[in-house]
Amino acid sequence: MKITRSLRFLTHRQALLHLTLLLAIGVWFAKPLFAGGPLYVGGPTFGVDGQPFTWASMPIHYRVDGGPMASTSGGQSVIANATGITRVQSMFQTWQNVSTAAVSFTNDGPILPVTGFSDGDVSTVAEFDAVAGSCQAGTQNPIVFDANGSILQSLGLSPLIIGFSQQCALSSSGHIVSDMVLLNGAFQNGVTQPQLDANQFNEAIIHEMGHLLGLDHSQINLDLYVQAVNQQVFGSCNVDQLAGLPLMFPISFCQARLDAGLPPLAPDDVAWISRLYPSATASTAYATISGTIFFSDGKSQAEDVNVVAREIDDPNTPQDESRRVAFSSVSGYRFTANPGQTVTAQYLPCNVGQNGCPASGFLDNNSAGDELGSRNTSLIGSYDIPVLAGHSYTVEVESVDRDFTGGSSVGPFATPIPLPGVPEFWNLQESANDDPTASDPISTTPGQSITGTDIILNGTQPRFDQFEDGGSELWYEQVKPWRHEIGNSLPEDV
Repeated sequence: MKITRSLRFLTHRQALLHLTLLLAIGVWFAKPLFAGGPLYVGGPTFGVDGQPFTWASMPIHYRVDGGPMASTSGGQSVIANATGITRVQSMFQTWQNVSTAAVSFTNDGPILPVTGFSDGDVSTVAEFDAVAGSCQAGTQNPIVFDANGSILQSLGLSPLIIGFSQQCALSSSGHIVSDMVLLNGAFQNGVTQPQLDANQFNEAIIHEMGHLLGLDHSQINLDLYVQAVNQQVFGSCNVDQLAGLPLMFPISFCQARLDAGLPPLAPDDVAWISRLYPSATASTAYATISGTIFFSDGKSQAEDVNVVAREIDDPNTPQDESRRVAFSSVSGYRFTANPGQTVTAQYLPCNVGQNGCPASGFLDNNSAGDELGSRNTSLIGSYDIPVLAGHSYTVEVESVDRDFTGGSSVGPFATPIPLPGVPEFWNLQESANDDPTASDPISTTPGQSITGTDIILNGTQPRFDQFEDGGSELWYEQVKPWRHEIGNSLPEDV
């Protein structure tokens, strides 16, 4: 069993607060993540190589805090424990109701007492740490009520975090062993600002329960978020756009889906939970579109590019299906974010066992890289997207938004890599010089696997960065030394 230290959180974006997103949450929580689908992916030495970590069996057993769900800063109860438990059960039920996914949950009662926690109400950081330790030991999956946000404050985290999920332990067999979820009751106490309505708050915690199940963040209809930020208008989103906005989007900024008359989960949420935990009907409900994203040389795979498949809009309906029905993945999401390197493997010597010094005796020994994520190079830049079968789709690429870092990240990297080229669609004449707005439809049938939907990015360096350019600079300097002598650039056809 491996103890993990990853924290995934949902942050509320509100106009008057001008929130600066949390860029990092400290070493205690640091761990590579894999987004646009699964939260964690196995590597060659831990888990199943290239496969997502999921729960081994159902139902998933959880235990709930014995204190109030929400209280004032002075400790006066606003939402009682019994009401909080009922709401938690209904939140879990949202995921359990997905007919194409085989997930279920059982409430085993109050959080078990452990050393440092015995009064039933997790109300201090010391008690939170004690309960977190039991989660890391695989003893229980606690749901913690931070009734007035004091635990988050004491942890030094943003008060605008609505809740978080921490997968406490993973097994070498590729399974999630334990998880804990924290709910920030300050958003429901009627006093602290900002407040959320009940549906907004429930939605945020359902998001955290998605992380508990092994889902990471997804990015679809990003322009809706960009528009809200630019105009500083939150909580009033276009319904077509909101319909396709994943519940697993990293930041909460719209009205609740239920308040807008929409189902609690977006198509992307339903598709990915069905991918991780397929029911008997999943194979006939979905098809898969897959491919690889390449740099302009058409050979070098591009990592951390967001890929979105959109249903083609039906002009005979008032809704815009291209915004409402969309699915996503991140290129290279199954490949490791850190394959390691040996250049600095023996640097900064230290005393083993002291101040976190590893067995290698060197503080920065990264020769082995991270345990998580495959080393299968065919997965670099690759993507696969589950889509509802029987419909036609376009496929497009875009950057992961620069706001989505640390605990709000989307993709295998904690800090987004800007798209090394213009956003563009896939088309049959795919090349480094094609029209980025040209697209061709992809038709699907139940259970179909459509491969080879590769996109060659326009206008990129021929390799990952300017220092890996296939030797072109060396060629210019050695073969054409007169370039600088005459002071002119080379003709385009040279």
